[in-house]
Amino acid sequence: MDTQEIEQILLAKIIVSNKLIDDMGDYLHKDLFQDPFHKSVYHAINVLHKQNKTIDILSLSNYIGGDNVAKDIADIITYDSSYNSAQTCVAVLTETYQKNILAHIVSDVNNSLSNQEELELIIDKLNIDLSKLQIAEPVLLSNIGDQTLNFLQDVELRMNTDGLLGISSGFESIDKFTGGWQETDLIVVGGASSMGKTSFALALAYNAALYSSTPTVIFSYEMSAIQLIRRLASMDSGISNRYITNGTINMEELKRLHGSVSNIQNLPLHIDETNVTSLNYLLRRIKEYVATKDIKLVMVDYLQLVSYKSKGSTREQEVSQVARSLKNLAKELNITIIALSQLNRGVGMRNNSKPTLADLRESGEIEQASDVVILIYRPEYYGIEFNDNGTSAKNSATIIFAKGRNIGVGEVTLGFKNEITKFVNYENI
Repeated sequence: MDTQEIEQILLAKIIVSNKLIDDMGDYLHKDLFQDPFHKSVYHAINVLHKQNKTIDILSLSNYIGGDNVAKDIADIITYDSSYNSAQTCVAVLTETYQKNILAHIVSDVNNSLSNQEELELIIDKLNIDLSKLQIAEPVLLSNIGDQTLNFLQDVELRMNTDGLLGISSGFESIDKFTGGWQETDLIVVGGASSMGKTSFALALAYNAALYSSTPTVIFSYEMSAIQLIRRLASMDSGISNRYITNGTINMEELKRLHGSVSNIQNLPLHIDETNVTSLNYLLRRIKEYVATKDIKLVMVDYLQLVSYKSKGSTREQEVSQVARSLKNLAKELNITIIALSQLNRGVGMRNNSKPTLADLRESGEIEQASDVVILIYRPEYYGIEFNDNGTSAKNSATIIFAKGRNIGVGEVTLGFKNEITKFVNYENI
């Protein structure tokens, strides 16, 4: 989705709901619109609103004047504006506007240096141009009275939906415990080597797209798109990933794979293949996908591979900054982010191999920044025959909710099919 389309979406929302002008007046201005006609439409909207006049096709076309204006405004109103919030549109347009200002600044400085202008004059120009970048972020101030009503409506809605108002995990026991993944949450998934944390997180992304029709994007710094699709196809078809990889499958299995691929390709599931590990790049990409693909769930595999360099900082501090940034972004964009995290190497070497929060590698503020911390534990891997609840550990996995800001702590048991590294409801082992 290009800038012009985002401008159309924003204008359509404003024309349909004039209240947005009051709600977002501090963040809206005509210079955010690059298209000349869109700029004139917003100017007309603003003038009419200040005059307390009705804002519709007729009033706008009369104010602007000219041939075919009414038709052009009607085209804007009929544009599908359901995919992005007004706040998201403003955020994208603001970023574009600021980039254009910066490009102008760079060009202006180069010209001034080439013309050998006085340094003080160049600095004065810079100060004027830089002031144009100081635009308020599109965050709305909420009245507590309004929010209490919203809170009660939310509670009643949860009562009428069996408590599942968030994004489904695809696992009944997890959904019952969490009520679904919630907007603005940062969910950290940790597990020792061979516990299946990537497969688990991949299942969460797949199930969100499948069961909740949630637009989802996966950032994987260890596996290519083909490798991820191979994993998904294995999970969906029940055919071993190893057999798919080495090509030792029969025609019946190939037919099943075709069916699985058909299922997968129709899901609102996206894979970012750029493999640029910079934190700033990751944050920028997520914002872009939210604006263009209406992404609601983001999976990052994994935290420790996201690079953030700060002079004089320790590795723990850098990873902590990554976690805080992802949490802040989830809150800003009203999305859910699932981030995988490594555990310290010594987990499996001690007598009690069951992981705890302290086992998060470079934990620092990972625990503090996250809303939910999930730790994956498969007792069978360590030769343990029974789970803590007395059930057989064979082909099972314990999902430990080591932190739950709003849901508390606890454990649920899932089934685990080792041959296809697939997590299932325990009763489906």
